[in-house]
Amino acid sequence: MFKSVISHFFLLNSIMIFYTGSYTQEGAPAIDPIGKGIGCFQFNTETGQIVPLHYTKQGNPSYVAISENKKYLYAVEEMFEELDPQIYAYCIGDNGQLTLLNSQKLIGDYACHITITQQQLVVANYVSGNVIVYPISDDGSLGEIKQIIQHKGKGPNVERQEAAHAHMVYPFDSDKLFVVDLGLDKAVCYQMNDSLQWVAIPKYNIKIEAGAGARHMVMSANEQFAYILSELKGELFVAQKDDKGFSITQKLSFVPKGYTGIFGGAAIRIHPSGKFIFTSCRGTDSISVFKVNEENGKLSLAGHYGSAGKTPRDFNIDPSGQWLIVANQDSNSLAVFKIDSDTGKLSNTASYDVETPVNISWL
Repeated sequence: MFKSVISHFFLLNSIMIFYTGSYTQEGAPAIDPIGKGIGCFQFNTETGQIVPLHYTKQGNPSYVAISENKKYLYAVEEMFEELDPQIYAYCIGDNGQLTLLNSQKLIGDYACHITITQQQLVVANYVSGNVIVYPISDDGSLGEIKQIIQHKGKGPNVERQEAAHAHMVYPFDSDKLFVVDLGLDKAVCYQMNDSLQWVAIPKYNIKIEAGAGARHMVMSANEQFAYILSELKGELFVAQKDDKGFSITQKLSFVPKGYTGIFGGAAIRIHPSGKFIFTSCRGTDSISVFKVNEENGKLSLAGHYGSAGKTPRDFNIDPSGQWLIVANQDSNSLAVFKIDSDTGKLSNTASYDVETPVNISWL
C-alpha cells in the first residue's frame, strides 16, 4: 500500500503531457510534410524521457492553444482559404485524448498562430494579413466569427514584405493584445471595448527596424519590457514601456557569429523565472540564450547551442523551467535539452523521431 502511494505521488509530480502541431500535406512550408496531425506525448520531468501517447488526425495543425482550465484545445488548419480550412475545438479527456467539439471556417490564408483571451479565440493569418476573432462558448465550442481585422501596408523587403503578414497574437494588460506583423515591422496594439470588439490603440504600437520582419514576441512578467524577434534580420529588439508607450532600447543579433548562410528567426520564449530569453533560428539550426537584466530589461548573450536537428521552427520550456524541447521540423525530431537554472546553458539529453513537428504546447 505504501509503495503504491509513493508511486502515485511520483507520477503526479513528474509526469506531464504536451501536444505537438505538425505539417501533414503538400503545400505546407516544410521540405517533406509527413506529420500525423496533433501529437500527444508524455514527458517525465525527472528523466527528460518522452513517450508518445496518440495522434488526432487533422490537416496542417501548425499551432494549437490550450484553455486556461486545461479542458479544451484549439488547432488551426494552415492552408489557403480556397482549400476550405477550419479552426477546430477539442475537449481534452483522460490521458490527453482529444474529442472534437466543433469547427468553424477560417476566413483568410495560412492561419499561423492562435491565442485565447477574453473568452475569445484570436487567429493570425499570415498570407492574407488578417486577424479573426471567434467567441468561445461555456462548453468550449467555437461560435461564428465575431470580428475580422485586416492589416494593410508593406515593408522594404520586396519578396517577404509585399503586404501585411500577421504572424502572432500576444495578449497583455488584461484587455489588450499585440498582433505581430512581419510585413509591417510592427507589433500592432488593440484594446477590447465595451462591445467586446478589438479597437486599434496606436499609442502602444511597437515599431522595429524597417525590413527586420517582426515575427514573434514575449513580455516580462510585469509587462514593462517587450522582446520582439526579427525573422528576416536575425535580431532581437527590446522595448520598454513608459507613459507614452513603448520605445526600443536595445537591438542585438541571435545569429551565431561567423555564420554567412541563409537563416530565418523562428520562435522566442521567456524562462518561467524571467531570467532568460531563448530564441530559435532556422538555417543556423540553433537555439540562443540571453540573460535578462531585471532592472532595465536589457539582454546579454549567454550562448548559442545547436538545436540537435534541422529547422527548429518552435520550442517550449516545461512549466518547472528545467527542460526545453525543440520541434525540429525538417529532421522529423523532438530534441530534449536540460536547462542550467543559473546560467541558462543547454545540454542535449535525447532526441525522438516525430514527423514534421512545428509547435509544442504544454498541458
